[in-house]
Amino acid sequence: MAGSSEGLFWIDEHVAISGDVITFGDIATPRNARAEQYWSDIKDTQLWRAPNAGQRIVLDRARVQQRLEVALGDLAQASIIPREIIFQRGRRVLDDDHLEDIVRDYIGPRVNSLGERIVFRDFRLPSPIFLESPYEEVEIETVRDPGPGRNSLRFVVRDGHGQVVRRHTGNVFVDVWVTVACADRPLNRGDIIEPGDVRFEEKNLAYVRREVWNGQSGPWRIRSSIGQGQPIYKRSLEPVPMVSRGSRVDMVYEGNHLTLVVPGKVLEDGQRGDRIMVRNMQSNKEVRATVESSGRVSTR
Repeated sequence: MAGSSEGLFWIDEHVAISGDVITFGDIATPRNARAEQYWSDIKDTQLWRAPNAGQRIVLDRARVQQRLEVALGDLAQASIIPREIIFQRGRRVLDDDHLEDIVRDYIGPRVNSLGERIVFRDFRLPSPIFLESPYEEVEIETVRDPGPGRNSLRFVVRDGHGQVVRRHTGNVFVDVWVTVACADRPLNRGDIIEPGDVRFEEKNLAYVRREVWNGQSGPWRIRSSIGQGQPIYKRSLEPVPMVSRGSRVDMVYEGNHLTLVVPGKVLEDGQRGDRIMVRNMQSNKEVRATVESSGRVSTR
């Protein structure tokens, strides 16, 4: 009998008990049509007294096996028993699978817009959560908006009146994969980004802590060095200046009746309209001038 009937019944790891006695039907699920043939005769078999309200009973596999052998005889060998069973008074029990589904339903809609591929992993959950009445429900709260990386969670159990009766804590790691602009070669401070310097790769935003450049607009100059294959952060870029330090320009002196143009050397970067320091190459004097174009500044 034992050899031909192995694996007919699946024994639950977490069991919520509403009656005063734990029966085989409370802890077991028939796995196939053959198991159903025995089910009506054995499901009401009494095994243990139920725990009191708030009490939790934990039985290891050996003790469960021993009790089933006494109560069911040869059919005890047909049951797949977990390492231990946890019993508690209640109407429902939420195990890892249920709680993971609740977490995905809560966080998923809040992060789906952030990336192209979302992965939940490394769940650390307060499993199992026993619900003592049919009216109790579980909600999730977070201190901050869910996002890439480790998310701390509070599982709040509310009764039928909406009052909080219990709280549990947990967390989960969320990978958010998105295609971003990366350096195709090492980019050094002062380099001007060319199209060939950029490639697009999938990166995990859980490890990208700053805002990444979208690969558009410009032209841009590297403000801080970026390694090959690394994301190009916005903070690492700056607009290419209209005039750059060390470049040569025409310095225009305009008076009431005279305009004088002399060669100058730019001493600091500047955009159109900026007031920058420029050296007069004829007199070697440094003056402040206004940037008018890429090759012209005015001392007006």
